[in-house]
Amino acid sequence: MLQTTWRTLFTAFVLLSMSSLAPTAMAADDINLKQVAEAEKRSEAIAEAQGGLTLARDGETPLSALIEIGRAVQENDWEAATEFIDLRYLPKDINPEDGADLLRKLAILWNKQNILDLSQISDQPEGHLNDKLPSYRDLLGVLETSKGPVPVYLQRVPDGKKGKIWKISNATIAQVPELWDEYGYSPQIEALANVLPQFTMFHMENWQLLIFILCIFFGWIATGLISIAAKTIAAKFEHKLAGLTRFSGNSLRWFLYLSSLQYVALSLGLSIRARVWFDNSTLLYIANTILILGLVELYSAIKSKQLNDQDKSYSVALLRPMVAILKIVIVVVIALMWFESSGYNMATILTGLGVGSLAIALAAQKPLENVFGALTLYAARPIKPGDFCRFGTTMGVVEEIGLRSTRIRKLDRTVVHIPNSVFSSQELENFSVIDRRRYKHDLRISLDTSKEQLQMLLMELRKLLLSHPRVLEIAQRARFLAIERDAFVVNVNAYIDTGDINEYFGIAEDLNFHLLNILKQLDIKIAPIGQNVMLQNASSADVEVQQQAEQTIKQLIEEDALPFPNYSEATRDEFKGTVPYPPVGSVTKPKDVMKSPEETDIEVELKG
Repeated sequence: MLQTTWRTLFTAFVLLSMSSLAPTAMAADDINLKQVAEAEKRSEAIAEAQGGLTLARDGETPLSALIEIGRAVQENDWEAATEFIDLRYLPKDINPEDGADLLRKLAILWNKQNILDLSQISDQPEGHLNDKLPSYRDLLGVLETSKGPVPVYLQRVPDGKKGKIWKISNATIAQVPELWDEYGYSPQIEALANVLPQFTMFHMENWQLLIFILCIFFGWIATGLISIAAKTIAAKFEHKLAGLTRFSGNSLRWFLYLSSLQYVALSLGLSIRARVWFDNSTLLYIANTILILGLVELYSAIKSKQLNDQDKSYSVALLRPMVAILKIVIVVVIALMWFESSGYNMATILTGLGVGSLAIALAAQKPLENVFGALTLYAARPIKPGDFCRFGTTMGVVEEIGLRSTRIRKLDRTVVHIPNSVFSSQELENFSVIDRRRYKHDLRISLDTSKEQLQMLLMELRKLLLSHPRVLEIAQRARFLAIERDAFVVNVNAYIDTGDINEYFGIAEDLNFHLLNILKQLDIKIAPIGQNVMLQNASSADVEVQQQAEQTIKQLIEEDALPFPNYSEATRDEFKGTVPYPPVGSVTKPKDVMKSPEETDIEVELKG
């Protein structure tokens, strides 16, 4: 007998690992913990109230019939319960003598998908009269199957004593064998259930509770072995990731353990009253909470080691209370999420915290504002230590983001502490995240410059911007912007492909030298600023340069090649990267790159 029992247990575990104990597609997703609890409370109240009434006979109403069936099932007296199922006119392959077994299987199938709410059952002898069903029939519920919903009916039938009584209809009973073959338990599980003592606990049947308890025991051992292996691997990386060994031994083990129990529970074909705890992901909420808290601890350990290595012990001291606050917030948020998924109103729960919690919150308002301001700065990361930023009229480098305030060292080397609640709620300009720098000049050209010289100037400026390898194509322009009474205004605008301010100054300097060279070649002068009267001998413009500019523009017009308003795409592509940068002769010029034509010519001249 004992050998048979263990053989059956082994078979059950094999079936469980293959996920064939019971279907999981039949879960009633719209039923939550609150609904189950409220339905049970209402049903218990109705059953107690009906027990105090004197009825003509049991089964006179649909409600009394179901109450009697429930009492017989609680006493494990299935034979007595069969008095309230209609075993007439069943198919030939169904034996009416198996009524107790058919009712037991129907109860199991029902409990997998539905909860019985007695408040929805009629207590009138005629049943529900407005349900669009015949007067002798009431709908108890439906069983969802792969072929569609199967209704479960209560039916008013003759009782053999010239009266009528409500019973579960024979049409419903006739479908039980087929439903059981598809959605019931396997023969091995049935054999195991028959071997074990008949009992139910926590709304679990005997074999379900046994397998779940065994999984609790063996699951802890299995996850312990996995944890040992994980700790062995983690120990090799402990010098880089402090706290990884502890995380692998504790948080990871509990996460795997509780997740496996959740999977096992959902594979056991539990009734809704038992499954609602697992459908609600109670174990997964706990497992994820442990995992998240473990990850927070792991990050804290790694960060503490980094800060200690950088000799920032003050930051480590601030990190600990922040981690504690973060853990509390995580636990509270996950708990509220669990209550919400269980059907409880989160607003009601928060309101129930009471006036005392409100008083504490008001007293700690300012410190909490700073704490949450610090959390906002860490989460959103608009700045980080080392960034150069401007906050209001304060400009400087962020040295530290503390739990209460942020410390900034200004350009004059003084230090200012700004409360986090203020720092995280007002406008902040971070110069360290600039991805490219803007190069912009408004050239004020002397009024004695000819039209052709201006056109040549614009052509050369555009060519320069297109040719320089560090100038981006975004928003490139060199335009004759305005004519003022003392100057022609030419606007030069471009973006340099660097965010580093020092590197930008070097590139801008190179562009400025090229710009001066263009002005010199075209004999164009910058107009003086202001209205100062200057007495000096007039200097005539270089007529040769002006005539050369006129001839060049005239030739471009004749050839239909005047690059206004822009150069053609083909010409733009030819210009790209033709200006050497760093310039010829620079000590920073890479020596192993292809030399420009200018450098080649210079080398030839030097060698010659």
